[in-house]
Amino acid sequence: MLGNIRIVLVRTFHPGNIGSVARAMKTMGLKQLVLVNPKDFPSDESNKMARTANDVLETAEVVESLFDAVKDSSVVIASTARERGYDLPYLCPEESAQKLLRASNNGEVALVFGPERMGLSNDDLLLCKYRVTIPTHPDYSSLNIAAAVQTLSYEIYKNELISSGEEYPITENSPDIESTELFYKHLEATLNDIEFINKKHPGKVMSKLRQMFNRIEITELELNIMRGILASIDKTNKNK
Repeated sequence: MLGNIRIVLVRTFHPGNIGSVARAMKTMGLKQLVLVNPKDFPSDESNKMARTANDVLETAEVVESLFDAVKDSSVVIASTARERGYDLPYLCPEESAQKLLRASNNGEVALVFGPERMGLSNDDLLLCKYRVTIPTHPDYSSLNIAAAVQTLSYEIYKNELISSGEEYPITENSPDIESTELFYKHLEATLNDIEFINKKHPGKVMSKLRQMFNRIEITELELNIMRGILASIDKTNKNK
Protein backbone atom coordinates (compact mmCIF):
# COMPACT_ATOMS: atom_id res chain seq x y z
CA MET A 1 0.00 0.00 0.00
CA LEU A 2 2.93 2.37 0.64
CA GLY A 3 3.77 2.24 -3.05
CA ASN A 4 0.53 4.05 -3.94
CA ILE A 5 1.12 6.95 -1.55
CA ARG A 6 2.79 10.00 -3.08
CA ILE A 7 4.24 13.01 -1.32
CA VAL A 8 3.62 16.21 -3.29
CA LEU A 9 5.65 19.37 -2.68
CA VAL A 10 4.16 22.53 -4.18
CA ARG A 11 6.42 25.40 -5.31
CA THR A 12 9.24 24.48 -2.92
CA PHE A 13 11.67 27.37 -2.53
CA HIS A 14 14.79 25.84 -0.93
CA PRO A 15 16.34 22.87 -2.79
CA GLY A 16 17.82 21.57 0.45
CA ASN A 17 14.31 20.99 1.77
CA ILE A 18 13.57 18.70 -1.17
CA GLY A 19 16.56 16.56 -0.25
CA SER A 20 15.56 16.49 3.42
CA VAL A 21 12.04 15.45 2.47
CA ALA A 22 13.41 12.61 0.33
CA ARG A 23 15.39 11.35 3.31
CA ALA A 24 12.35 11.62 5.62
CA MET A 25 10.26 9.66 3.12
CA LYS A 26 12.76 6.86 2.65
CA THR A 27 13.07 6.20 6.40
CA MET A 28 9.34 5.45 6.40
CA GLY A 29 9.18 3.38 3.23
CA LEU A 30 7.69 6.05 0.95
CA LYS A 31 9.21 6.45 -2.52
CA GLN A 32 6.82 8.50 -4.66
CA LEU A 33 7.87 12.17 -4.67
CA VAL A 34 6.18 14.69 -6.97
CA LEU A 35 7.42 18.29 -7.26
CA VAL A 36 5.14 21.06 -8.51
CA ASN A 37 7.14 23.94 -10.00
CA PRO A 38 10.13 23.77 -7.63
CA LYS A 39 12.33 26.87 -7.70
CA ASP A 40 15.58 24.91 -8.03
CA PHE A 41 15.66 21.22 -8.98
CA PRO A 42 17.68 19.15 -9.66
CA SER A 43 20.28 20.65 -7.39
CA ASP A 44 23.55 19.74 -5.67
CA GLU A 45 22.02 21.03 -2.44
CA SER A 46 19.11 18.60 -2.76
CA ASN A 47 21.50 15.71 -3.34
CA LYS A 48 23.62 16.76 -0.37
CA MET A 49 20.67 16.89 2.03
CA ALA A 50 19.18 13.62 0.75
CA ARG A 51 22.36 11.72 1.66
CA THR A 52 21.53 8.04 1.02
CA ALA A 53 18.01 8.82 -0.31
CA ASN A 54 19.19 10.03 -3.71
CA ASP A 55 17.19 7.25 -5.36
CA VAL A 56 14.00 9.05 -4.24
CA LEU A 57 15.24 12.23 -5.93
CA GLU A 58 16.23 10.38 -9.09
CA THR A 59 12.71 9.03 -9.54
CA ALA A 60 10.96 12.24 -8.46
CA GLU A 61 8.44 13.57 -10.98
CA VAL A 62 8.38 17.29 -11.79
CA VAL A 63 5.05 18.72 -13.01
CA GLU A 64 3.71 22.18 -13.81
CA SER A 65 0.54 22.18 -11.71
CA LEU A 66 -0.96 20.57 -8.64
CA PHE A 67 -3.75 19.20 -10.85
CA ASP A 68 -1.16 17.26 -12.86
CA ALA A 69 0.27 15.87 -9.62
CA VAL A 70 -3.00 14.60 -8.13
CA LYS A 71 -5.47 14.14 -11.01
CA ASP A 72 -5.37 10.33 -10.77
CA SER A 73 -5.58 10.26 -6.94
CA SER A 74 -8.79 9.29 -5.18
CA VAL A 75 -7.82 10.87 -1.84
CA VAL A 76 -5.79 14.07 -1.59
CA ILE A 77 -4.94 15.47 1.85
CA ALA A 78 -3.49 18.95 2.32
CA SER A 79 -1.02 19.52 5.13
CA THR A 80 -1.65 23.01 6.48
CA ALA A 81 -0.80 24.71 9.75
CA ARG A 82 -3.99 26.78 9.84
CA GLU A 83 -7.47 27.13 8.41
CA ARG A 84 -7.77 28.92 5.09
CA GLY A 85 -10.55 30.83 3.37
CA TYR A 86 -11.63 27.60 1.69
CA ASP A 87 -11.94 25.08 4.49
CA LEU A 88 -11.79 21.29 4.25
CA PRO A 89 -12.86 18.46 6.56
CA TYR A 90 -10.22 18.19 9.29
CA LEU A 91 -8.22 15.05 10.06
CA CYS A 92 -5.68 14.51 12.82
CA PRO A 93 -2.35 12.96 11.70
CA GLU A 94 -3.38 9.42 12.64
CA GLU A 95 -6.73 9.73 10.88
CA SER A 96 -5.03 11.06 7.75
CA ALA A 97 -2.65 8.09 7.74
CA GLN A 98 -5.50 5.62 8.09
CA LYS A 99 -7.52 7.25 5.32
CA LEU A 100 -4.53 7.29 2.95
CA LEU A 101 -3.70 3.65 3.65
CA ARG A 102 -7.29 2.52 3.23
CA ALA A 103 -7.71 4.34 -0.09
CA SER A 104 -4.27 3.28 -1.35
CA ASN A 105 -5.58 -0.27 -1.39
CA ASN A 106 -7.60 0.78 -4.47
CA GLY A 107 -5.13 3.12 -6.19
CA GLU A 108 -3.12 6.33 -5.99
CA VAL A 109 -3.44 8.81 -3.12
CA ALA A 110 -1.54 12.00 -2.26
CA LEU A 111 -0.36 14.02 0.71
CA VAL A 112 0.30 17.64 -0.30
CA PHE A 113 2.66 20.21 1.26
CA GLY A 114 2.79 23.88 0.29
CA PRO A 115 5.64 26.40 -0.12
CA GLU A 116 7.77 27.10 2.93
CA ARG A 117 6.86 30.80 3.12
CA MET A 118 3.16 30.92 2.27
CA GLY A 119 1.74 27.42 2.52
CA LEU A 120 -0.97 26.15 0.20
CA SER A 121 -3.26 28.68 -1.50
CA ASN A 122 -7.07 28.47 -1.64
CA ASP A 123 -6.77 27.38 -5.29
CA ASP A 124 -4.51 24.52 -4.19
CA LEU A 125 -7.02 23.45 -1.53
CA LEU A 126 -9.80 23.19 -4.11
CA LEU A 127 -8.01 20.09 -5.43
CA CYS A 128 -7.81 18.47 -1.98
CA LYS A 129 -10.49 16.54 -0.09
CA TYR A 130 -9.22 16.87 3.50
CA ARG A 131 -6.71 18.83 5.54
CA VAL A 132 -4.37 17.63 8.25
CA THR A 133 -2.70 19.81 10.87
CA ILE A 134 0.10 18.57 13.12
CA PRO A 135 -0.55 19.66 16.72
CA THR A 136 2.24 21.90 18.01
CA HIS A 137 2.85 24.05 21.07
CA PRO A 138 1.02 27.39 20.69
CA ASP A 139 4.13 29.37 21.65
CA TYR A 140 5.93 28.18 18.50
CA SER A 141 3.80 26.38 15.95
CA SER A 142 6.10 26.59 12.91
CA LEU A 143 7.38 23.28 11.51
CA ASN A 144 10.06 22.87 8.85
CA ILE A 145 8.58 21.15 5.79
CA ALA A 146 10.89 18.15 6.19
CA ALA A 147 9.81 17.79 9.84
CA ALA A 148 6.17 17.91 8.77
CA VAL A 149 6.75 15.25 6.11
CA GLN A 150 8.67 13.12 8.62
CA THR A 151 5.88 13.34 11.21
CA LEU A 152 3.07 12.44 8.82
CA SER A 153 5.14 9.76 7.08
CA TYR A 154 5.78 8.18 10.48
CA GLU A 155 2.03 8.06 11.13
CA ILE A 156 1.54 6.32 7.78
CA TYR A 157 4.27 3.76 8.46
CA LYS A 158 3.12 3.18 12.03
CA ASN A 159 -0.44 2.46 10.93
CA GLU A 160 0.83 0.22 8.14
CA LEU A 161 2.72 -1.82 10.76
CA ILE A 162 -0.33 -1.94 13.04
CA SER A 163 -2.27 -3.61 10.26
CA SER A 164 0.21 -6.54 10.66
CA GLY A 165 0.58 -6.91 6.93
CA GLU A 166 -3.15 -7.37 6.40
CA GLU A 167 -4.71 -5.21 3.74
CA TYR A 168 -7.43 -2.78 4.66
CA PRO A 169 -10.79 -4.00 3.37
CA ILE A 170 -11.53 -2.79 -0.13
CA THR A 171 -14.25 -0.16 -0.06
CA GLU A 172 -16.23 1.45 -2.83
CA ASN A 173 -13.94 3.36 -5.16
CA SER A 174 -13.68 7.08 -4.65
CA PRO A 175 -13.49 9.15 -7.86
CA ASP A 176 -10.10 10.58 -8.75
CA ILE A 177 -9.49 14.33 -8.78
CA GLU A 178 -9.75 14.61 -12.57
CA SER A 179 -13.23 13.03 -12.58
CA THR A 180 -14.29 15.12 -9.62
CA GLU A 181 -13.19 18.36 -11.27
CA LEU A 182 -15.11 17.45 -14.46
CA PHE A 183 -18.19 16.91 -12.31
CA TYR A 184 -17.80 20.30 -10.61
CA LYS A 185 -17.43 22.04 -13.98
CA HIS A 186 -20.56 20.26 -15.25
CA LEU A 187 -22.45 21.13 -12.08
CA GLU A 188 -21.47 24.80 -12.26
CA ALA A 189 -22.43 25.03 -15.94
CA THR A 190 -25.84 23.47 -15.28
CA LEU A 191 -26.52 25.71 -12.29
CA ASN A 192 -25.64 28.73 -14.43
CA ASP A 193 -27.97 27.54 -17.21
CA ILE A 194 -30.91 27.28 -14.82
CA GLU A 195 -29.94 30.64 -13.28
CA PHE A 196 -29.41 29.20 -9.83
CA ILE A 197 -26.02 30.81 -9.22
CA ASN A 198 -25.97 34.47 -8.23
CA LYS A 199 -23.82 36.22 -10.84
CA LYS A 200 -22.68 38.75 -8.25
CA HIS A 201 -21.18 35.96 -6.13
CA PRO A 202 -20.41 33.14 -8.61
CA GLY A 203 -17.98 31.25 -6.42
CA LYS A 204 -19.96 31.17 -3.18
CA VAL A 205 -22.40 28.40 -4.08
CA MET A 206 -19.76 26.19 -5.68
CA SER A 207 -17.48 26.56 -2.66
CA LYS A 208 -20.28 25.35 -0.36
CA LEU A 209 -21.15 22.48 -2.70
CA ARG A 210 -17.51 21.37 -2.85
CA GLN A 211 -17.38 21.33 0.93
CA MET A 212 -20.60 19.30 1.08
CA PHE A 213 -19.42 16.65 -1.38
CA ASN A 214 -16.05 16.42 0.40
CA ARG A 215 -17.86 15.92 3.69
CA ILE A 216 -20.10 13.10 2.47
CA GLU A 217 -17.21 11.35 0.67
CA ILE A 218 -19.07 10.69 -2.59
CA THR A 219 -18.19 7.42 -4.33
CA GLU A 220 -17.39 6.88 -8.00
CA LEU A 221 -20.83 5.30 -8.59
CA GLU A 222 -22.59 8.18 -6.87
CA LEU A 223 -20.60 10.69 -8.91
CA ASN A 224 -21.68 8.96 -12.12
CA ILE A 225 -25.30 9.09 -10.96
CA MET A 226 -24.94 12.82 -10.33
CA ARG A 227 -23.45 13.32 -13.81
CA GLY A 228 -26.46 11.44 -15.24
CA ILE A 229 -28.86 13.68 -13.32
CA LEU A 230 -27.09 16.79 -14.62
CA ALA A 231 -27.23 15.46 -18.18
CA SER A 232 -31.00 14.93 -17.83
CA ILE A 233 -31.44 18.45 -16.48
CA ASP A 234 -29.40 19.84 -19.38
CA LYS A 235 -31.51 17.92 -21.92
CA THR A 236 -34.81 19.02 -20.38
CA ASN A 237 -33.67 22.63 -20.12
CA LYS A 238 -32.55 22.60 -23.75
CA ASN A 239 -35.88 21.20 -24.96
CA LYS A 240 -37.77 23.89 -23.10
